[in-house]
Amino acid sequence: MECSPVNHCLRHLSVTVTRGLILILVLPLAAAFTFNISPESSLVLIASALVIEYGAAVVGIGLGLPPFYVLFVIICIALAVILTLFDIFEFLGAHSERVSRFLQKSAERAGRSRFLKKYGIYGLIPGVITLGFYVCPPVSWVMGWPRERSVPLIMAGYIAISIVTILATMGILTLVFG
Repeated sequence: MECSPVNHCLRHLSVTVTRGLILILVLPLAAAFTFNISPESSLVLIASALVIEYGAAVVGIGLGLPPFYVLFVIICIALAVILTLFDIFEFLGAHSERVSRFLQKSAERAGRSRFLKKYGIYGLIPGVITLGFYVCPPVSWVMGWPRERSVPLIMAGYIAISIVTILATMGILTLVFG
C-alpha cells in the first residue's frame, strides 16, 4: 500500500511537532516536578528561552532556579528549535522543486570557495553566539553543510555561551577575573 503525499506530510509534521513538544515542554516540566521546581517559573524560563535564547539564563537565575536546571532547559529549547528548523528545511528541499534548485545553486556557490568549503561550517560556533539558534540552521542548510556536523557545532557554541552567561549571572566570573 502506497502512502499518499498528504499522509507523508502529516507523518513528517507529527514527528517533528512531537519531538519539539517533548524537548520544549515535557522534559523541562518533568525535571521541574522531579526536583520540586515551580512549574510557573519553569514556564517563564521556557518562554524566555524561545524569545531571548541563551539570555534566558539570566531570567532563570533571577527566578532563583538552580543553574543546572536552567542550563538543561535552555539546551532542550535550543535543540528543539534547531532540529525542528532542520526538519522543516529538509522537508521543503525534498518536496519543492524551486527550493531544491535554490539549494543546489547555493551549495555550488559555497563550494567554489575553498575556505568556506573547508572551514565555513565551524563559523556556526561563533554564529550561534552572535546570531542565535534561529539563524544558524538556515545558514547551514543553504550552504549545504551536513546536518550531522552542523547540529553538534551549533549546540557546542550554544552550550558554551550559556555556561558563560550562567556563570556571569551568578557572579563567578567576577570573582575569578575581578
